[in-house]
Amino acid sequence: MPGWRRRRPPPRSAPDPPVDDTVARPPATDFICRRTHQMLPIITGMGCISALGHGVDALWNGLLHGRSGIRPITSFAHDGLRNVKAGIVPDGPELGAFAHEYGIRHRLLLYALIAIDEALADAGIDRADFKEKAARGRAVVLLGTSLGMSLVDRDGVPDEVLTIHDGDPDNADLDRLAAEADRLLGAPGVTMIVSTACASSTHALALARDLIRAGEAELVVAGGADSLDRMKYLGHSALQTLSLDVPRPFSTARDGTLFGEGAGFLVVEPARARAGRPVRAALVGAGYSTDITHVTAPDPEGSGAAMAMRSALIDSGITPEAVGHVNLHGSGTALNDIAEAKAMAAVFGSAAAALPATSIKAAVGHAMGAAGAIEAIATIRTLETGLVPPTLGLGPLEVDGGLDIVTGSPRRVDDLVFALSNSFGFGGANGVVALAKTSGEVPA
Repeated sequence: MPGWRRRRPPPRSAPDPPVDDTVARPPATDFICRRTHQMLPIITGMGCISALGHGVDALWNGLLHGRSGIRPITSFAHDGLRNVKAGIVPDGPELGAFAHEYGIRHRLLLYALIAIDEALADAGIDRADFKEKAARGRAVVLLGTSLGMSLVDRDGVPDEVLTIHDGDPDNADLDRLAAEADRLLGAPGVTMIVSTACASSTHALALARDLIRAGEAELVVAGGADSLDRMKYLGHSALQTLSLDVPRPFSTARDGTLFGEGAGFLVVEPARARAGRPVRAALVGAGYSTDITHVTAPDPEGSGAAMAMRSALIDSGITPEAVGHVNLHGSGTALNDIAEAKAMAAVFGSAAAALPATSIKAAVGHAMGAAGAIEAIATIRTLETGLVPPTLGLGPLEVDGGLDIVTGSPRRVDDLVFALSNSFGFGGANGVVALAKTSGEVPA
């Protein structure tokens, strides 16, 4: 099989836009868990592809400059759909190059491979190192996805979607997705699938933390990938969870979400393995919970979401007061946003009204199983730069729920150390990761 290619990160396309007010926060963390006093799992590389373009820089620059990747759907029929727009990955030479090199055409697999490739290159991990660890059972890929390639509409999706499975949608299940990923990575048995709806890739990151902490792996590539298909859009059209226009998370005028596609992956390693080398962030903790109130709706009081956030804080050994930013799930639906706002108030009390928060789904769409990883990448860029990107489609006088949602332009938060990234999935699967800014290099 073709090997991994080392790529230079894409160049920054534009300078950072002006920012508004400043909020002071406590000093940076070290690499020791405050709860266990052990070396932390650290994030050493990131890669993504989203509706804002190919690469982490495309995502970040688009978010800072208030760009939207929502555009008309052209890949399947529109009849029966509540909305015909989505967060669609733009075509480009990268997709064609990967399709040719790996001999695949299914967009989900293309997105996953492109994001994994960028993440490994960003971490400085070459093909030989990855495959050597995989051969010893010490490298794992955790691929989060909502339903993988299992929902295939023969009449609505182009034939290329079925190519990899000889036209048989029954073969396009989660197990087959793992096998195809292994084949493309050239490392049999390395891929595990995590499928917990919209929390899939956040749960994959949490599992990466567990594997590194337990000493079961030396290298984990964790994240998720999802592509659009007509069946998902028909289902959510019937549920009336899709916006009639565009997503407006936490707006008094919100009327639903829109789906997106793409992939995000992060390389997680034990801190001791990176002595003297660059680090993006520390994965200090994670929390899980499950709502049981309704098959699709969240707990209206946000109790499950609050439990996941509290669990992440307890796991990381930090207090609510230490958190300087929250990347919200912020789907834009009436029920989810207000439940998340109540959960924030339950965890942070009155401080929730002054805690800088954002949702990026109005820019990239709800990327389903990939959403948590893409949002974790945005959260890490916030930790690295001190800039919180604005929530699109939201005016300062429209905010519902009493939260401090960043609108209009990026906001600078000085001395930002700890942040949470929330994922609250359909069916009540909740996941939260706690991330920390680092000094940029593990002490030798």
